[in-house]
Amino acid sequence: MPTMEAGTSTNQVLQGASSQRHNGGGSQQLSWSSLHADLLNLIADRVIASDLLDYVRFRAVCVGWRDTTPCPHGHGVVDPRFHPRQWMMFPESSGQQPGHPALGGYVRFFNVSTGAFVRVHLPCFKNHSVLDCPEGLLLLEHEKDSAMCLLHPFTGDVAEFPPLSSLIQQLIKLRFNKGQNTAQLRCGLFNIFAAVSVRADHTVTVMLAISNVGHVAYASTGDRQWTLASWEMSGMWTAVPFHGSSYVVREWKRNPSIMRIDPPDGSSPSFWSSTPPQKVATCPTEQMTKPYLVVCNSELILVGLMSIGDNALFIGPRNMTVNSKNLPCVQGNSITILTTSGSGGQLLQYDLAKGTRSVVCDGNFLKFSWPIPRPYSLVHHILTCCHRLFWSSGHIWCDNETEVYMQWGARARARVPVSLYLHLL
Repeated sequence: MPTMEAGTSTNQVLQGASSQRHNGGGSQQLSWSSLHADLLNLIADRVIASDLLDYVRFRAVCVGWRDTTPCPHGHGVVDPRFHPRQWMMFPESSGQQPGHPALGGYVRFFNVSTGAFVRVHLPCFKNHSVLDCPEGLLLLEHEKDSAMCLLHPFTGDVAEFPPLSSLIQQLIKLRFNKGQNTAQLRCGLFNIFAAVSVRADHTVTVMLAISNVGHVAYASTGDRQWTLASWEMSGMWTAVPFHGSSYVVREWKRNPSIMRIDPPDGSSPSFWSSTPPQKVATCPTEQMTKPYLVVCNSELILVGLMSIGDNALFIGPRNMTVNSKNLPCVQGNSITILTTSGSGGQLLQYDLAKGTRSVVCDGNFLKFSWPIPRPYSLVHHILTCCHRLFWSSGHIWCDNETEVYMQWGARARARVPVSLYLHLL
């Protein structure tokens, strides 16, 4: 089980207390520990909806509260209530990727809503690589046999899935049958977007959208291999997990659209494999050249020019929002994005209230040599979370990905069986 060290938090911890109620000449002692179970569970539901670690603190108030409310340990993956959605693995710099000896087995996590930091001991990174973090869970791949698993970073619960090699074999077969470009297939392994769903029987399913090659696959706990969809989606740009489904932004023939891919419902794999995604929205090109989807305040929104309150939106291959209330260096109701035209290469921040824009960081991010020069602000680290290749590499993001691809490729050769990797050369 991982061990955790608390950092600075703006959330207040519920504390036990007692009060006295006077009635005439007598008094009656009331204790918080004697709250009715129904009322206690109602409070617990509201606490856990805000943040998992606040719920852990809530249960630590007294034995009675702990005995009445469900324990996250042992249910961290199979119960969606305990998924740490507000938490993101914090990217370090100087090449200190998770598992680096200098980190001593610890990994930092950052709460995008409260600004809190915690440090968790996760020795599994000695022989695992992280590919994505759907719902705050870490999607890991074993470096020896490419076995996949979902890890809850705070409870230590794990759900196991088939090796990634079983999916690579299917992709290789498709490439030979359809004449796909080998380099495109290899690069696709760097762009995996994961979504997690849990059925009533606690079966956990992971869907993988591989954007560069336009394919989607899934596996459930207990499966021996990944099931690849028989259909192909050209123009897949990015995908956002939401309530177990994957919402894909597709750019096809200059007509951007939003497609929804639902997880399997337990029926035969062939039925899911042959069921195409549903189009849920079409984005007029005269209003937006490229649509951006993001989860904000527990809602899936299509980014436009509407107010997003105290939230700040950061746009990349994956988009994310953070709450500016507890982050003085982040401006609320704003969008930060890299420009590639005009004054290209600058990080610009758009103030949605004033309709103005300003430069966030000095320098041209398109022309920076790698790694980018210091000092790094919190904005640099947040932007790195939007770029998974850098997020898990221990380097701060810049638009020059060549060196990081080379480093990741070296690790990929160490993970993927040689017989399979030779097919990708």
